[in-house]
Amino acid sequence: MSRYADYADNGEIFCIVEGDPEVIDVSGLIEVGEGVSDETHYIDVAQAIYFARRRHTFDTSHSIDGLTVTFSHLPKGTTVQVQGHEMLTDGDDSIEFDVPGTYAVELQHHQYLDETVEVTVE
Repeated sequence: MSRYADYADNGEIFCIVEGDPEVIDVSGLIEVGEGVSDETHYIDVAQAIYFARRRHTFDTSHSIDGLTVTFSHLPKGTTVQVQGHEMLTDGDDSIEFDVPGTYAVELQHHQYLDETVEVTVE
């Protein structure tokens, strides 16, 4: 029994399919190993031969100035979600809050493990 990843053009894995390549249609899929999952891996489409790669951890920092939180060094294309609002980043991005408090900021990118950062603004 073989394992295959179904993935988007950017390398994000949609799902893992198991089966016999003689029985299932594997066109457009890539064979992956036992430990590969859509939560922990992506397909590296930047190489001549595509292969599964383990997701990285975010290497970013943030600073707080009053009601503004600024994130530094977010990978381009990171989705930032706060209280149901979503934005797409291009590197260094700021979030301005209207009310002081503690907020959960969710970071998502297909090449990185999802992360939630708790920030307190005053």
